[in-house]
Amino acid sequence: MPFANASVLIKRLLIPSIAFLVTGSALATEVMETSEFSDAALASVGKLHVPGQRFEDGYVRHFDEDCSATLITDDAKSQSSTLIVSAWHCLEFYRDTSRVLTFETAGGETRTANLVASGGSMYSDWALLRLNAPLPYPAVIAVEGKVATDALVMAGYPRRSSGATKVLETVRDCRITGRDDRDITSDCVLQKGASGGAVFLGGPETRYLGVISRGDGESQSIYVPLARFRAKISAHLESGRLP
Repeated sequence: MPFANASVLIKRLLIPSIAFLVTGSALATEVMETSEFSDAALASVGKLHVPGQRFEDGYVRHFDEDCSATLITDDAKSQSSTLIVSAWHCLEFYRDTSRVLTFETAGGETRTANLVASGGSMYSDWALLRLNAPLPYPAVIAVEGKVATDALVMAGYPRRSSGATKVLETVRDCRITGRDDRDITSDCVLQKGASGGAVFLGGPETRYLGVISRGDGESQSIYVPLARFRAKISAHLESGRLP
């Protein structure tokens, strides 16, 4: 499973700013204060409802997959957007296109969505979806080559006990612990359901850095960096602006 089940509670760090200084390593960071992070960016993170379909023992089984997604833009002056980012694996079993995908904001506004692009596998675990109408408060993607800190804030809607309302959870003051050609590993801890959620730059700039992919629910979360799908975002945002 992309996020392993675990008995640990989601971190809720209520202390003010924490400074990390790592030296003697390629992962060295500057002292950072994520308490400066603007909570306004969290309004961009919503719930993605996916009607899935599997074949088991020769029969079709329908089920619902609940993930997270983020409304995004590349224009800091934009007040709305129709493009959201989620994780590819959330849509892996979306096969019956007569059943609609639904995005819901924290405020309860809903839009239907269509898949327009994806990485196509867990090795490139991102997906772009187009909403049927704009929504306000999109997150602004980070400027290419301008990310100079490992300070992170992650946000998503992890699963809760049966029947409980899913609420937005955030993890702050965490950092990058490793990276490879595909993904970035962090010490942020979120649970299953947060897949597709947002990774933000921790600090006053508050820019979108990537999409949450998976984790172990205890010590780490892995995300797909924006650089892996930035070109697709730009192309689809531009096409959405055309008359």
